[in-house]
This record gives sequence, structure tokens and C-alpha cells, in this order.
Amino acid sequence: TPEMIAKILKLFNELRTAFARDSQVATQIENKQQEAWTSLKVDLETERDALQEKRTNLERQIEGYRAIIEDCNRNIEYLTKQLELATENLNATVEHCEKLSATYVSRNEERVRELEIIGRVLEFFEKRAKGFSDSVKQRVEGASL
Repeated sequence: TPEMIAKILKLFNELRTAFARDSQVATQIENKQQEAWTSLKVDLETERDALQEKRTNLERQIEGYRAIIEDCNRNIEYLTKQLELATENLNATVEHCEKLSATYVSRNEERVRELEIIGRVLEFFEKRAKGFSDSVKQRVEGASL
């Protein structure tokens, strides 16, 4: 019947419209997904590049710090050797000073003994001179009497 055919044609058109809409929606969804994936890919690549740059910078800094640490270790070794040499020199100087001090003490003790002897000799001569002077006075006094 013509009514049935009209209804079938109407349903067919509705189906075709629905399929067209579904196809359009599917295309829009696919386009949105593609945009999202593209955006995500760009974001991830940008983040990867930024992280790679940070990594490169950190590696450079680490190398710089390693060089500084190596310089410090060399300086520590050098200063340790210098300290050892200075300690050896100081010990040698102390030893030399102790020997000199012992020599001077010994010489001073000798000088003290010599001065004591000279002092006794002087005392002897002073007593003799006083005795002589007293004797001369007595003679002069005795002669004048």
C-alpha cells in the first residue's frame, strides 16, 4: 500500500538521517580524540625536551662539581705534604735549638765556674792588698812616731 511505502520511506529517511548524524558524531569524536592525542603528544614531547635539557644541565653541574672535588683533593694532598714538611722542619729546628741550648748551658756553667775562680782570686788579692795596705799604714805610722 502507498501508506506503507510512505511509512517505510519515512523510516528509511529517518534511519539515513540518524546514520548520518551518528557518522557525523563519530567523525567529531574521532577528530576530538585526534586533537587530544596530538595535544598530549606535543605536551609530552615538550616535557621530554625540558627534562632532557634539565638532565643535560645537571650532568654539566655534576661534572663541574667533580672537577672542583678533584681540585680540592689535590689541594688537600699538597697541603698535607706541606704540613708534613713543615712538621719535619719544626722538629729539626726544635732538636737544633735543644742542642744549642744544651751547648749554651754547658758553656754558661763553664763561665760560671771560671767567674767563681776569678772571684776567689780577686778576693785573695783584695785581702792581700788590704793586708799590704794595712802593713804600709802601720809602717808609715810607726815611722812617723
